[in-house]
Amino acid sequence: MKVLYIVRGLSGSGKTTLAHQLSPVVHSADDWFTDEDVGNYDFNPDPSELGNAHYTCQMSVESGMQEQKQKIAVANTFSQAWEAEPYFKLAQKYGYSPFVVECQNTFKNVHGVPQETIEAMRERWEQLQ
Repeated sequence: MKVLYIVRGLSGSGKTTLAHQLSPVVHSADDWFTDEDVGNYDFNPDPSELGNAHYTCQMSVESGMQEQKQKIAVANTFSQAWEAEPYFKLAQKYGYSPFVVECQNTFKNVHGVPQETIEAMRERWEQLQ
């Protein structure tokens, strides 16, 4: 069975850590802002950068599906349903079973997201399918 884990939660909830426990193949919009050579994370809130980050994440997930990876995890906030919809469509297109995993923990916020931003995400939180 081919599985797509859609791991969602607020910043600091443990999404990426859990995603790596679920699958050897993990993608995230945060990858766009991370220097792979040294692991430094440098977030840029510019809307075009965010768009590029999410587009690249979706394309990486699709590439893994085209390669027939058995388990793929995507770890993003997904605070609103429309943000996860492209992944449900990819799962259907490539015959993957989507599993939504919601992290509700509060760990260290390693990306330095301001608390007011996290609260705004919490206020617009929607249930997924």
